[in-house]
Amino acid sequence: MAERIPALKREVVEKRRPVGKLLGIVISLFVIALVVLFFRSSLSRITDIEVTGLKHVKKAEVEQALGVRTGDSYFRGSPAALERKVKSLGAVKSVKVTKTFPGKLTVAVEEYPEVAVELDGSGQSSVVLANGLSVPLDAGEALPDMPVLTGWSANDPNRAALCAALGGLRPALLGDFSQIAPDASKAYPDRIKLYTRSKFEVVTTIGLLPEKANILSEIVENREPGKVVLLEADTYMPYSAQSALQNSAEADNNKEKGSTQ
Repeated sequence: MAERIPALKREVVEKRRPVGKLLGIVISLFVIALVVLFFRSSLSRITDIEVTGLKHVKKAEVEQALGVRTGDSYFRGSPAALERKVKSLGAVKSVKVTKTFPGKLTVAVEEYPEVAVELDGSGQSSVVLANGLSVPLDAGEALPDMPVLTGWSANDPNRAALCAALGGLRPALLGDFSQIAPDASKAYPDRIKLYTRSKFEVVTTIGLLPEKANILSEIVENREPGKVVLLEADTYMPYSAQSALQNSAEADNNKEKGSTQ
């Protein structure tokens, strides 16, 4: 007689809790809480704005151009965007904005160099920068050793070109210039006449000035005072030779007058 084999009892499999998923939710909530706390804390705020390289531009002008101030979000505005804003200030040649965590904003400004001095009709003194911008000097402020621009109108394009050319000269040569005036002709619309503190009179053009600068430096440093013409052809004559020629011409005239009497 066949025996019946009793059915095996099925083992009850306990359902496992989704521990991994729950842990992920907890971590996400923790991270979100930290982010919220961070943005509400002083760590996410600008606590210090340092501006360097200023002479003619005021720090308040830079901060106003930036559009941020202490207490604002550290992440407000990228460095590139902030640089473009500061670059809009007329005297600023270049600018580098750096963010240092936590909370420090550094703005390194390079202004256009000073190249000349101007006096307006009221006697107000201004320093002229290489981009042509005139910056009024404060009362009692000493004039820099720069050439005085005379006879130039503010909107003259040759004036702007002159300032750019002066900005590329060696400081020693630029400091020797005492006065620069326009001296235009049909052949040379940008011709200028300049005088030096070392007693030279120079005729050249704005366009030729950068390439003739080395020649002028050599003459000024090694020759006696005189008149220098730096155009397509370069000439130099000391004042002593001019005086000798003038005296000789006067002597010849006197002889001619004597022979006709």
